[in-house]
Amino acid sequence: MTPRPDPAQGELILWQGRPEGRAPLDVARPAEILFGFAFLLFSVFWMQKAMESGNILWMAGLIFFGLGLRFAVIRPYLPRLRARFARYTLTNRRAVVALHWPVIGMRQQALIVTPATIVDTDSQDPATITLRQILTGREGARPATLQFERISEARHVLDLIRTVQKGAA
Repeated sequence: MTPRPDPAQGELILWQGRPEGRAPLDVARPAEILFGFAFLLFSVFWMQKAMESGNILWMAGLIFFGLGLRFAVIRPYLPRLRARFARYTLTNRRAVVALHWPVIGMRQQALIVTPATIVDTDSQDPATITLRQILTGREGARPATLQFERISEARHVLDLIRTVQKGAA
């Protein structure tokens, strides 16, 4: 489900898109991946030996198996999973990233675009546009970041964001 414009407030969708192509694997932390595989092997060995001895402690190995799986497999593939399930929307008031996870459901993050919004882009093709703001509230000031990752229309979207910023002044 994509974010719906609110006609009562005059919100209109200016652009919608998705990440381009296959996202690369996140192999920026090779030591973490190796550690994860070591954890996986250790947990499989432990669970096998515990099962052979008829001990119920083999179930404790599931914790280590899950951690190893997270570090060795899930973390490197997370960018590809996000790219597969992400939907981006830019309205005349806000930027929205909606992740439609199959089991978990939709998770949505939105950021109101103002003249104070810091907009950055990398020099990649496809490019990533990052929007940053400092939000203030009861808890004090906190940074908020939203990214349109790996989009092919980055220049067009960047121009639209600048237009929204000018109109929000």
